Amino acid sequence: MRVFLSYSSEDRKLVEPIYLSLRAQGHTVFFDRADLPPGEEYDARIREAIEKSQLFVFMLSPDSLKSGSYTLTELSIAQKTWEYPGGRLLPVVLRPTGLDQVPAYLKAITLLEPEGNVAASVADAVHRIAVARRRTVLKTLAKGLIVASIVCAGAYVYWVKRPPNLETAGKDGAPAVVIPAGNFIMGDDEESPLREIYVDGFYIDKYEVTVSRYAKFLKTTGEVKPPDHWEEASLADSNELPVVGVDWHDAEAYCRWAGKRLPTEAEWEKAARGTDGRRYPWGNDEPTSARANFGKSSGSPYKGGLSPVGIHDTGKSPYGVRDLAGNASEWVADWFAENFVRGDVRNPKGPESGKEKVIRGGGW
Repeated sequence: MRVFLSYSSEDRKLVEPIYLSLRAQGHTVFFDRADLPPGEEYDARIREAIEKSQLFVFMLSPDSLKSGSYTLTELSIAQKTWEYPGGRLLPVVLRPTGLDQVPAYLKAITLLEPEGNVAASVADAVHRIAVARRRTVLKTLAKGLIVASIVCAGAYVYWVKRPPNLETAGKDGAPAVVIPAGNFIMGDDEESPLREIYVDGFYIDKYEVTVSRYAKFLKTTGEVKPPDHWEEASLADSNELPVVGVDWHDAEAYCRWAGKRLPTEAEWEKAARGTDGRRYPWGNDEPTSARANFGKSSGSPYKGGLSPVGIHDTGKSPYGVRDLAGNASEWVADWFAENFVRGDVRNPKGPESGKEKVIRGGGW
């Protein structure tokens, strides 16, 4: 993970062990401003380093919060980069600081107040954030607390003389594409261990489930309650937006009604990244507004919310699946297991039970 450490020069000796611990974990850490190449514009390079970081760690101390300090300037850049700081910013109480001095932007986040070995505590917190960024987790019944949508999957019968259709449609009329059987690389060398995984062939929806398709499901079955703010979401101009605010049971019920099922986490990841180990569905280049709806961070015009499904054509996966990065996140079938690296390598399905389900695909 790319980490930016923001600290006062007066705290350098306290921060250096933290830097070394993070480096030992394999993180790329921006630590020493003196390492900036000579002749480079200071503000521009700092801004670039913050914007390209995956986690901004702010070291709270009386000196870092002094009016006019460069640390507050760095915090301001972070605030402009990530309007919603969850999972992007980690405030660490390095030295006792009055809460009245802490900026409101930081008060919205739980402060890390290390006890004992500060470097180890920070390294552990960063590791947990890295895992959570890779495998977003929600309580099973957390309806309406996240922008979560649905993509459904289904098995296909193996062929003898001819392959299956490359595209098909389920009971809901949604187009689906085939993901062939075979191995792929699962995980990320910056955030979680890489593993070679095998999955059988399957179909997966080409697009996130839209408001209009979910409305048909509600009208036909009456099986689940509408999401929060459904009346607003059901307006005509919202029909092609992904349905959101659904809990895992709602998502599972929709897929079952459509004659499909939720994909496993391994199936979702193969559909998203293919077999070449790419970082994003479109490759390794950073997100842009043409590739995905990540709000402010990608320059998207949809800063206040969702975009219609499928419009980011250049951001499609190797198999043609849209919006698996950005826009809404998607539920998968698996229960959460932090030690998933020890699980099956052939058609992994996660643990048989648990308290939390997994969501994949970073939302706006």
